[in-house]
Amino acid sequence: MTELLHVTDFAPRLHSIFRVETPIALELELAEIDDRSNPQIEQFSLLFTGPETPWLRQGTYKLHHAEMGEPEIFLVPLGPWEGKMRYQAVFSRLIR
Repeated sequence: MTELLHVTDFAPRLHSIFRVETPIALELELAEIDDRSNPQIEQFSLLFTGPETPWLRQGTYKLHHAEMGEPEIFLVPLGPWEGKMRYQAVFSRLIR
């Protein structure tokens, strides 16, 4: 997926599963979407949860989703919470 990703791409997929195949196979749930956009800037973050171990290091991953295809997203591990590992992806861009 080479086009820009928008919050509207993810909103209908809240609580759905995204699969990571490499470097390890994991299923991540899109657990939260925080949209802070305004008329000048599109700014949102995604919170994914997955198994506590094994976990992914910070980096760009191809996420497989049945409806979205394979977006590549930069994920940052936030640490474990309530038995699951949390990952955040942040998007920020000027609106033209």
